[in-house]
Amino acid sequence: MKEQLEQVRQKINETDRLLVRLFSQRMELVAQVAQIKEAAGLPVYDPKREAQILETVSQTAETEKSPYLRRIYQCLMDASKDYERALMETPDFSQKTESTFPARPKVACQGVPGAFSGEASRLMFPNGEQVFVPSWEDAFQKVSQGECDFAVLPVENSLAGSVGQVYDLLLRYRLTISRACRLAVEQNLLAMPGATMDDITEIYSHPQGLAQCKNFCAGLPLARSIPMENTAAAAKMVAALGDIHKAAIASSYCADLYGLQILAPNIQTAKHNTTRFVAVSREYYHMEYANKISLVFSLPHQPGSLNQLLSRFAALDLNLTKIESRPVSGKNFEYYFYLDFAGNASSPLIRQLIDTLSQELPAFTFLGNYQEL
Repeated sequence: MKEQLEQVRQKINETDRLLVRLFSQRMELVAQVAQIKEAAGLPVYDPKREAQILETVSQTAETEKSPYLRRIYQCLMDASKDYERALMETPDFSQKTESTFPARPKVACQGVPGAFSGEASRLMFPNGEQVFVPSWEDAFQKVSQGECDFAVLPVENSLAGSVGQVYDLLLRYRLTISRACRLAVEQNLLAMPGATMDDITEIYSHPQGLAQCKNFCAGLPLARSIPMENTAAAAKMVAALGDIHKAAIASSYCADLYGLQILAPNIQTAKHNTTRFVAVSREYYHMEYANKISLVFSLPHQPGSLNQLLSRFAALDLNLTKIESRPVSGKNFEYYFYLDFAGNASSPLIRQLIDTLSQELPAFTFLGNYQEL
């Protein structure tokens, strides 16, 4: 049995060597096609031609083998298109670039002093001037209207998950992601000096803060959890009211800032609680040490379109770090996809991939190539 298996494997190896030679011949023909298309100003992607080839291949193969051959040919055509673009002049997909950040940028942060967005802002822009605004959309507007250089916004928490509203605003405003960081978040129960746990009947915080401390809040059944627009705003309100029956879930910095006591420290369910923040701007800042790229796109309504796209990243050995789908406003069961992957757009292969996607997908936006601290 083992000898028989080895004999079959030897035949497979011989077949593979033949396939490699035929692949090389095919790519040489693809190179000739690229020259003709470039001279004639023709696009690389010809959807009718591609559909015709797939249909012909499907009909040629034996019925039970047809789906597998179709899959191979789809990958083969994707590789051929990428090779064509590598040989042809690739247009610049980026916006006007800046190489350095402003020396003292104005940074919009949602909430009030003490908010976690303020801490993330200090981490990303130590010399920045913080401008606090009531909502995330206000922060986007400050940047969009040129009143601030950056806005710092949370996009994901390791316990509570993605912040969907911020992803929707990224899609609406189409600003560029210029920097990102991961901030360790330690939540605390803050109350007026002299208050005890038995006094607390109301707990205020941002919905994400309440979600991060769900188990702790469940242990206080007589205390209502009340959402607010920001953790720091909750702490500020509790201090202003001076009511020992009210508490806030916020940072220890807020306790010092607003004169509150920490009734219970480190109360989040996951002790290693981290929030990812991004800084968005109108300008595209290209940094040689950038290590992450973000895209947003839609996909064709056809079977396997997401798998086909993701296989391109796998073929280039690119590490996907995030993929998030959001519904398209006003359309049923249609989605935009946000995708993050590790890399630098100075790489020719990555630039080629981005250009390919920008031309082939129904909708595509390059959100930025930035450093994640």
